[in-house]
Amino acid sequence: MQRLIGAHTSTAGGLQNALYEGKRLGCTAVQIFTASPRQWKPTPVAPEQVAKLQQARRETGIECVVSHAAYLINLAAPDPETRRKSLEAYRAELQRCAALGIRYAVVHMGSHPDFETGMQLLIASLRDLLAELPDGVHITMETMAGQGSALCYRFEHFAQILDALPDERLVICADSCHLFAAGYELRVPEAYEAVWEAFDRLVGLSRLRVWHLNDSKKPFGSRVDRHEHIGEGELGESAFRLILNDPRFASLPMLIETPDEQRFSEDLAKLWRWAGVPAPEQLDAPTAV
Repeated sequence: MQRLIGAHTSTAGGLQNALYEGKRLGCTAVQIFTASPRQWKPTPVAPEQVAKLQQARRETGIECVVSHAAYLINLAAPDPETRRKSLEAYRAELQRCAALGIRYAVVHMGSHPDFETGMQLLIASLRDLLAELPDGVHITMETMAGQGSALCYRFEHFAQILDALPDERLVICADSCHLFAAGYELRVPEAYEAVWEAFDRLVGLSRLRVWHLNDSKKPFGSRVDRHEHIGEGELGESAFRLILNDPRFASLPMLIETPDEQRFSEDLAKLWRWAGVPAPEQLDAPTAV
């Protein structure tokens, strides 16, 4: 079984270029933005984009592509207009993923100054999205750090969503930095195991489909979301070794979002080494088009 380790790579010049960049870095999976992450305007996928991405998949051998939805999206927004635009933007993201053959569309879970009101608005938004969800795509809910009035930084929050919406198309993306900042200890084997026992009890390990591997600039339980390069932050080598060598996660895409893309090769090399798996050769990729 091929390990799926990679990075969030740039789509500058076309979506397909993210795969060529991933190939150059030695990735076996990539995460992309299918449209600008900082604008509301829903952008449909042109047929030629689909064809170019499929060609890039064949030429690079990178079949696993994950999307990340726009940062502007807040499905629990107190303002109805912001919530409407958020629904429209994420619905368009899900439709683009369906057209591009992307299974997982990662989305931040939003924020609201009143937790319970925010959770009810979030659940209502997810219910609306599920009603029109294209085939083959999963709403992929990211674990959050709990900064400010962010929702879904505790497993119990996801359990509340899944109690209301027990739909198999709702899945989880775990972010190592966010989990740690939210108060989940990943560095010590006994504590690490307790985290996943709690996750399985409250959410179900079968729902965990994607990993974001990021170290944390900020300390344990800080509820501050600041990514650091692999092994250089508060998480350190021990946490990544535990995650990478956990057989429960061996088939899942593990993607870095570390601060400086010029250091992606360095970060990825550590992950391959700590996973005990030979890294793919960083061959020259086919010419990006």
